[in-house]
Amino acid sequence: MRSRANSVFIIRVLTGLGLIVLFAGMMVIDILFGTPVPALAIGTFLIFAAAHEFYAMARTAGVAPFAALGVAGSVAAFNWPWLEAHSPVFSPEGILAALMVAALLGMFFRQSRANALADLSVTIFGAAYVGLLAGFIVALHALEGGARVVLYAVTVSKLSDIGGYLAGRFFGRHKLAPVISPNKTIEGSAGAVVLSLAAAFSLAPLLPGEFSLWWTIAFGLAVNAAAQFGDLAESIVKRSCGVKDSATFLPDVCGALDLIDSVLISAPVAYAVVLVRP
Repeated sequence: MRSRANSVFIIRVLTGLGLIVLFAGMMVIDILFGTPVPALAIGTFLIFAAAHEFYAMARTAGVAPFAALGVAGSVAAFNWPWLEAHSPVFSPEGILAALMVAALLGMFFRQSRANALADLSVTIFGAAYVGLLAGFIVALHALEGGARVVLYAVTVSKLSDIGGYLAGRFFGRHKLAPVISPNKTIEGSAGAVVLSLAAAFSLAPLLPGEFSLWWTIAFGLAVNAAAQFGDLAESIVKRSCGVKDSATFLPDVCGALDLIDSVLISAPVAYAVVLVRP
């Protein structure tokens, strides 16, 4: 049993590092050749898979969302900054409005159902939670030196996950939020902060323009806090659905939603901190 746990631990760490390397490679291609297509394609696939997992979890809680509609809305919401640049019809407000109308039409044709409001709410929430929040990564890309900023922000966020996992595994003793996520520890949280700050400082030369020491500290702390909250927020969703994890993307390792949960919250925070830089 212990050997299996060790094997899963090693696989999870290697998978996390491998995905970061893959993401970094796609962003380097973007930076060098000015083509965001490979990274955007991978991101869209992850959003598709994460939204599918979200609606699958919701069904275990007795809710019947319009999953196909929600997945499509998630993908569109993720790509909204790019789509909006080509047509104002694809604003986030327009995408969510279209999703709401389509869901209401679907409920009309589905006829009476006691949990209709829950079905509608989960459909809309899923698209906003998975797609719209992640869309701030694409919004970051639209800023000056966007590919570098995206690489910086996502790496700081994901290294928070790895730092928390490693510190919690080896040093974790005191529970951080036992009701929400029994495996999270205060020591793991501290490790997440340390690795995020290390990444924020070491990768700061990637950023376009000049950024002060205090801004770098603020960015690392803000993105780390958002990333840790994003992980706990997904735990709340999973616990309410009565499932341990969302893993269908990489069974026994992690799900697509598990991979991006920290980024979902940290992306809009990173966007805000970048916009207010001195």
